[in-house]
Amino acid sequence: MPPFVSEETLKQRIGNRQLIESDDHMTEQYKEDLIRILTVSADTELVSAPAYYYAARKAPSVNAMISALAIIQDEMGHAHIGYRLLQDLGVDKERLVYERAARQFKYPYAFDVPLESWEELVVANAFYDRAGITLLGDIFKHSTYGPWKRALVKVDKEETFHLRHGEIWMRRIAQEPGGRVRLQQCVDWMFLLTVEWFGLPDDLKLHTG
Repeated sequence: MPPFVSEETLKQRIGNRQLIESDDHMTEQYKEDLIRILTVSADTELVSAPAYYYAARKAPSVNAMISALAIIQDEMGHAHIGYRLLQDLGVDKERLVYERAARQFKYPYAFDVPLESWEELVVANAFYDRAGITLLGDIFKHSTYGPWKRALVKVDKEETFHLRHGEIWMRRIAQEPGGRVRLQQCVDWMFLLTVEWFGLPDDLKLHTG
């Protein structure tokens, strides 16, 4: 393990607009916080895949199913990016993915509620992926960790496709007989779970800075 730098050295590097590229540019606290945030991000991407797949089986056509499977493939790829970055920080990737108990995975409560219809899947794309874009966009803008910042360029493009997929399908379903009612039934419970992605108000958060 490389030695950690001082808080003053870290702040000086960031103040000089230099990105953090490896362990030997970090304080111990910086690395600890980075691992925590990366774990939540990677876990969220991973658990979204089976949640989306369950509903994707209700796709109204082969083409719709293919689009849904492409989204699932993207999410698995995003999870791989997160876990690979964690591995580069010295975390055991195999243990994270295969050896943790289910309760130890860290992700929004939304993925504890099964998605059981095509309508729920496309609303998830429109809501959950918008939340994801907002949160990851904030990380991209403000993160000082270079490897993640660069990886998020690809992730953002793919998440934008997921969002567009959800919005297009919501508009399409809204034109069907009874479509607005079906969508509203999804929105009624999924909107609240989407808000939860953003966590507590800042003055109640345990992790700050």
